[in-house]
Amino acid sequence: MYSGRRILLVGYGILGSELLVNLENAGATVEVILDDRHGEILEEPRVWGPVSFLREALDEFDIDLVVVGASLITSAMINWINSEAGRFSIPVYVSPERSEILSMDNLHTVTRVPGIEDLFARSSLEIDQDSIASVVGGRRVMVTGAGGSIGRRTVAQLARYEVEAVGLLDRDDCLLHDIAMEISGRMYEDRFPLFHVDVQHLGQVMGAIESFHPDIVIHTAALKHVTTLEANPANALSVNVLGTANVLEASSEVEAGLFVNVSTDKAASRVGSLGLSKYIGERMTRGEGRSGYRSVRFGNVIGSRGSVLHSFRLQAQYHNQIQVRGEDTSRYFMTVGEAASLVLSTLTQSEADGTFVFNLDEPIEIARLARAVVDELGVSAEIQFVPLESGEARHEKLFADDERPSETSVSAVLRVEPLPLARSSVSDRLGSIDDVLALHPEEARQILEELAFLG
Repeated sequence: MYSGRRILLVGYGILGSELLVNLENAGATVEVILDDRHGEILEEPRVWGPVSFLREALDEFDIDLVVVGASLITSAMINWINSEAGRFSIPVYVSPERSEILSMDNLHTVTRVPGIEDLFARSSLEIDQDSIASVVGGRRVMVTGAGGSIGRRTVAQLARYEVEAVGLLDRDDCLLHDIAMEISGRMYEDRFPLFHVDVQHLGQVMGAIESFHPDIVIHTAALKHVTTLEANPANALSVNVLGTANVLEASSEVEAGLFVNVSTDKAASRVGSLGLSKYIGERMTRGEGRSGYRSVRFGNVIGSRGSVLHSFRLQAQYHNQIQVRGEDTSRYFMTVGEAASLVLSTLTQSEADGTFVFNLDEPIEIARLARAVVDELGVSAEIQFVPLESGEARHEKLFADDERPSETSVSAVLRVEPLPLARSSVSDRLGSIDDVLALHPEEARQILEELAFLG
């Protein structure tokens, strides 16, 4: 698809320089290169100027395709490049984000037209691959919720490092089957043992973690849908709170050295059953008082199963309408790959504990995302604005008003210190799983409020 094409390449870093070779081997002619470090790049005469000179370069050179050869590029920059190239009716292809790239071989074959994920959720998250490799190399890593969107991508990234083994734990046997086949090509592989376990049950969790004996535990298992948790907040207590307590207890019992609890920006707002339950999880993780036990908090993972983008696509395809809750509602977004990379990056943090938060760019208006879905699918779906549901915030935030974020050893990642909460206090208050599930919705909501703000 590149043979005979005249290309303007954006970016001449490690990825861009490899992509240049791949494009030329595929028969393309790279006429000009733009890079913000243009004054430092002396070995390549085609480096013409900074990226901000895009319009001038397109006017100066005979170009019929712009290729973005930078993985660390924000959605805002991709949108700007798209807009500038559009003035000349020139298409744009983008390279995958860094977490997607398995090999530099034939990299040109995986460049693509920018999709919604690229235009709304990509960031310039920098990940130190060497640091992650040094932490996980030769270690045994257990991933709960391994079949979910974040768990699945985290496992895929772990598989690239020299880990001794990755334990795949999930309560959905079909998802376990799928991730096993994706990673190893067969149902069972010694390096990726399967654990069909529900984190709500301490005995199951303890048995799995004791038998696998992980050095590192990454806890992604959770219920995440606002609507269903508001309808039955006891489930937020049983899975997100009691389930997290169970995984923490088992991890501490086997003295796992590192633990990452995956949280959400809704823990900063502390609104609704989801936000409250995830904030309690952050507090319990810090309450363990163990060096290396920390949480990571980030925004909505765009395109993940059950996400707003996934829902909009289904509504448009099957009902010819998209319901947007609140006319000016906004949310923070990350790609699935970036979310998984941030999880692994949290393992490398030099600070002992706390909650680590990627300082995302400006939030995205949900109405913009809905309009992009209509354009993507080429349908005439009507966009309807409906009131916010119970438990939803109009505008999400990354930090609570009482939190004081500080810088960390990872660029653009900040740290806050949630008030520690003893796991034993939570377990004593909740009792057994049967006790929790028998709670009336109002009782469950009251307990969530109580535990979230327990002094």
